[in-house]
Amino acid sequence: MKRLRAAVAALAGVWGTPAEAQRTEENTTREAEDGFGKSVGSESIGIYASGEVRGFSATDAGNNRIEGLYWDRQATITSVIQRGSTVRLGLAAFGYPLPAPTGIVDYDLRRTGKDRVVSVQLNSGDYLGTDLVVDAALPVTETLSVNADFGLYDDEYVNGTGGWYVSYGGVARWRPARTVELTGFFGRYDYGDEEQGPVIFPAGAALPGRVERRLYWGQDWADWAGHAQNGGLIAKASLGKWQIAAGAFQSRFTRDTYHAAYYRDVDARGIGRSVMVAGQDQVAESWSGEIRVSRSFDEGRRRHQLLGSLRGRDVRVGYGGYATVELGTAPIGVSDPQPQPAFAFGPRSRDQVRQTSAAIGYELRWAGLGELNLGLTRSDYRKTIRVPGALPAGQHDQPWLWNAALAITATARLTLYGAATRGLEESGVAPANAENRGQALPALRTRQMEAGLRYALPGGWRLNAAAFEIAKPYFDIDRSDGAYRQLGDVMHRGVEGSLSGAPFPGMSLVAGAVWLRPRVSGQAVADGRLGAKPIGRTSLLVDASADYRVAALPGFSIDGRVTVEGKRIANAANTLSLPARAVIDLGARYRTRVARTPVLVRAQIRNVTDNFAWKVSSGGGFTLQPGRRATLSLTADF
Repeated sequence: MKRLRAAVAALAGVWGTPAEAQRTEENTTREAEDGFGKSVGSESIGIYASGEVRGFSATDAGNNRIEGLYWDRQATITSVIQRGSTVRLGLAAFGYPLPAPTGIVDYDLRRTGKDRVVSVQLNSGDYLGTDLVVDAALPVTETLSVNADFGLYDDEYVNGTGGWYVSYGGVARWRPARTVELTGFFGRYDYGDEEQGPVIFPAGAALPGRVERRLYWGQDWADWAGHAQNGGLIAKASLGKWQIAAGAFQSRFTRDTYHAAYYRDVDARGIGRSVMVAGQDQVAESWSGEIRVSRSFDEGRRRHQLLGSLRGRDVRVGYGGYATVELGTAPIGVSDPQPQPAFAFGPRSRDQVRQTSAAIGYELRWAGLGELNLGLTRSDYRKTIRVPGALPAGQHDQPWLWNAALAITATARLTLYGAATRGLEESGVAPANAENRGQALPALRTRQMEAGLRYALPGGWRLNAAAFEIAKPYFDIDRSDGAYRQLGDVMHRGVEGSLSGAPFPGMSLVAGAVWLRPRVSGQAVADGRLGAKPIGRTSLLVDASADYRVAALPGFSIDGRVTVEGKRIANAANTLSLPARAVIDLGARYRTRVARTPVLVRAQIRNVTDNFAWKVSSGGGFTLQPGRRATLSLTADF
């Protein structure tokens, strides 16, 4: 029995702690371990998310995991089969084999509990969009369980656009033995009638003027349609001192029809050139996976672990063939309907990436003293670009990558750590306003160094803090020909911190902050063609969330969130910036039972002060930030 308990505990470490609570019990603030980044269901908190970790995109860098295993993401996992995600970096990444610069985003799939539960959620979303989600958690036998999920979404957005989505999928888990789990999943959403709000590119060093929100001033015929899907198989087992984990995944995203609207050279009066870019049959698909085997050895208070990992991916992207039409001069924020032109689409370009990575790792855990992690990876990266009318071009790289991290248990409350990582990461795709829009950019060598601490304060408080430095090649639009390419190097130096705990009974508090100093260097900066500060970065980001369960009203809780952003650089010349802003969200939950059915009523008001703001993309385009909106949802676990 003792050996069995040990084996079960080891297996739990391989696949993580099961999250069996149903939708009426989901609460991001109470489940977050720190203030760096956590999502549960449709709600997220923290200073980081998959699109921004220490100023970079972990998703664009390819640092995605599904339940701890490497996954090359081309499409996001539909929320109906995904319970949530966690951003792992610093000490939170200890125990994750072979970490990468820019952090790791790990996604959790839904699990069943001991009882059969059908959760139904009806949500009045942003701007009165309506969602219906059904999750059936079905323990079929003692060893087999299934989650079957379905969602209908009629979404509305701040710029007056909208779209419909049909989402469906399922997760099946089988435990043929107590220490073996096999998981299969599939999730897909189809979308259509989805408009995209116009993107604004100012002519000078002035922000766009204020426009009316909830007014769509694009073209009625400029819709998007397509689908996104993910599927895969996962196997995890703990066989005594051996742990085995393997996963194989398919990810696919299509845009069957595509339209992007721009207003270029917008002057101080808000007048610019209206441009429409149209495309069809844009496809990105990948097959990826990982096999990882580890063996542990105990030696008194020391536990040694050796691991071997093999990762691979095959990515194929079809893009291009766009048609561009000038629609004339027009003011922004004003409806200007135009007849749909006859688009003449050209042939598409095709990119293919094949990459394999073989790695070995060593981990030492010394009770009461600390932890050591070492890893060495040999990667083989091959990329082929096939542009119509030109000979195929390619890139081949075989770098040695490594990671090293040391944590020291200084006292019973204090842990100190330092880490360094060199990686090969993706750099995303060229933005839609570039001449090479949609092109998959090359993989780049990156590095990160960091040092920090974790301190357990009296009263159950937890403090995490770190200083870091990340260096990568820098991409932007080259003004000489409009192509998006490497123009230099960028370095992010910063300090981050997280504080979480329960200041008094019923209250949960999670807060995070990061101060960042991003800088670009290279010939383009020296020549004055590019500013020293990268577009879209901010020097300060603060996120604080609190949840309070009112003792006098059983089942009732109130919550709030405050986010503060510093100024963001808004053009390549560094002559324009977005002002600092603060956003306040307030909400409440009421949990009760109707007969024997748990019910949750959730209400929120986001951006309570109705702060008006723009956001800027890495290419210098402006779109609207969401204004004040109210949401109300009703969830029942039958």
